[in-house]
Amino acid sequence: MIGVDANADPLRAASRRAAAKPARGGAANALFGRLPFEEAPGELAGLADAVSVLLPWGSLLRATALPEPEALVRLRALCKPDAELHVAFGYGAAREASAIRDLGLPAPGAPGALAALEAEYRRAGFAVRARAAPLDEIRALETTWAKKLAHSGHDRAFVSVRGRAIDADGDGDGPEPGSAKTSKY
Repeated sequence: MIGVDANADPLRAASRRAAAKPARGGAANALFGRLPFEEAPGELAGLADAVSVLLPWGSLLRATALPEPEALVRLRALCKPDAELHVAFGYGAAREASAIRDLGLPAPGAPGALAALEAEYRRAGFAVRARAAPLDEIRALETTWAKKLAHSGHDRAFVSVRGRAIDADGDGDGPEPGSAKTSKY
């Protein structure tokens, strides 16, 4: 398991937990490192059997929720053929109105938004299904941030995007970085 974040600080606690004995929750096969998404895939190209992007914010939220074609190609470049993908994100029209505006995100629940997500992910080399995610599903994510968001009491719409890495023939090999077609909606 490889965990990356643009900010190394949050990885320290996870790294300490992983270093514990397996009987105490440790994971001998865990590696953590700083990798800003804008620099991906770097040396991790083609290594991932599975990629999870759980409750991103800022540029990573924009990359996965708008989505940005070149960013999705970078995400795809991390993947081995047929790698699993799970993206979960959410935001609320009232609480995060300025962030939605600043990041250029679609309004939560905008008509056609889920179909547009699926189409952009496919162009980047993923076959996915995007759907509204119930709050209980977000609560079940094993992250501190998920627990905070799910119990905040603020109205947010959450989306789950799940699928696998593919190529144009659907056999798991994806496009090369820089080959995404751009589109706006």
